[in-house]
Amino acid sequence: MTHPSKKTPQEEAVPALVLEVSRRFVTLLTDDYRYVTGTLSAKSLDFVVGDSVNYLKRDGEVFVTSAQPSCRSLYRSFHGKLKRMGTNIDALCVITAAGATWNTVAIDRMLAAGAAQSIPTTLVVNKVDLGIGEIRPMLDVYRGLGVDLVESSAKSGEGIDRLRKLIDAESNKIMAFCGVSGVGKSTILNQLIPDAQTRTGDVSLRTGQGKQTTTQPRGFLYARGATGPKIIIDLPGVQFFGLSHLSPVDVASAFVDIATVATRCRFRDCAHIKESDCAVRAGVESGEIADWRYDSYLRILKEIEDEREY
Repeated sequence: MTHPSKKTPQEEAVPALVLEVSRRFVTLLTDDYRYVTGTLSAKSLDFVVGDSVNYLKRDGEVFVTSAQPSCRSLYRSFHGKLKRMGTNIDALCVITAAGATWNTVAIDRMLAAGAAQSIPTTLVVNKVDLGIGEIRPMLDVYRGLGVDLVESSAKSGEGIDRLRKLIDAESNKIMAFCGVSGVGKSTILNQLIPDAQTRTGDVSLRTGQGKQTTTQPRGFLYARGATGPKIIIDLPGVQFFGLSHLSPVDVASAFVDIATVATRCRFRDCAHIKESDCAVRAGVESGEIADWRYDSYLRILKEIEDEREY
């Protein structure tokens, strides 16, 4: 394989957007909407979907050489490792569903991940055709926290127009979809982008958990915007969205309900676990803070502590 060790005078770096990375192979979208496949010019390079990169073409081969600085990256940590899943994200859609896959712990983790990077986040509740009576009180809590919420049904098409309006916003160039397996994320994506050809999976009847159909982050061209492409990043459906890379302060700030009540705590550095005169724990007991939200908060703090001990 030829390697671009030296750049010849006639070679010029070509800008492109990363759509997919598989080991050293990269799928790119150029400014003139051409799809290009290449390889990383060095093993040390680390690019993810959403990165704006430059590539060189030599002897018919494409080599990705560098990237522009990125921001608003979505991270997931597991087993002491930190993985950047997507970057330059303008908006995040946390997709969940009514029924067996409804999971507030997972929802709160993904909302916290978006908040930690100051990414505007929308909670999409899919499969509302199954009935949402049981989860309605929890949806009301999220709305009360100021969470943008869309009720949808990939089966009937309900809510899809709301999502299109969100994606069509001029400020949203790159959006990311995340959610646990089985919530219908890929089905929604297929409705938004019919030629995405994403695979969908059935929900396991035995466990109620979805069969994962997306194995790695992948970007899809949604539209050719006036100022460039609009991209949707389909993130892998994971049952555990690790946040051990966050600090306890970051976590508390990401939980708006806890952060608001925490201003009344006796101690400024209160962790809201066992400290005296803790307004947060008192708020949980009084119902001011939902107990399941507090449980999500405690689970993340325990994960951080366990990782430190490890």
